[in-house]
Amino acid sequence: MSFRDEDLNFPKLLFRAWFYFRQGYNLYLAFFVGFASNIIVLFRLGVQDNKYLEPIFPSLGLFTLIGLVVAIPLGITAGLYHMKRTAAFAADASVQTEANPYVYKTIGKEKEVFLPLWILTARGLAKLLERQETMSLEDKNELQEILDKANALLEGQPVGLPRKMGIKSFPVTEGDT
Repeated sequence: MSFRDEDLNFPKLLFRAWFYFRQGYNLYLAFFVGFASNIIVLFRLGVQDNKYLEPIFPSLGLFTLIGLVVAIPLGITAGLYHMKRTAAFAADASVQTEANPYVYKTIGKEKEVFLPLWILTARGLAKLLERQETMSLEDKNELQEILDKANALLEGQPVGLPRKMGIKSFPVTEGDT
């Protein structure tokens, strides 16, 4: 992101800053503060003044180190299990895909290369089928409907579910395609 970008107006900058703040705070600051808080509380309430655990964990530093040695592999295993073995990640990805209007827009190489190539290929195939007189009126209409959607995507318009659900573009996201 360049601050000299012409499309970067104040509302867009404000919402992007809010997004980056939430990501940084949630993923980093709150995680470390929460971890440290839990370690301190667990040590003070569960280990300190406990005649069985205090000899094993004589200091907060050692308790933290052992906590990290246990928590990191356990967290990695739980995260891997969540991603690969449960339906929770698939459901989350599905909901985010359905709710994300950018999924129904083309960007990058799809907009610049693949979609135009597919449109040209479909048009060429349609011409060939018309010459052979094997394309029915219903097939022509269906192909034209699909080509209209492809052209709408090339113009940066959403197609499909977002339009049916009434999801609209906002001034802070216009021009992001």
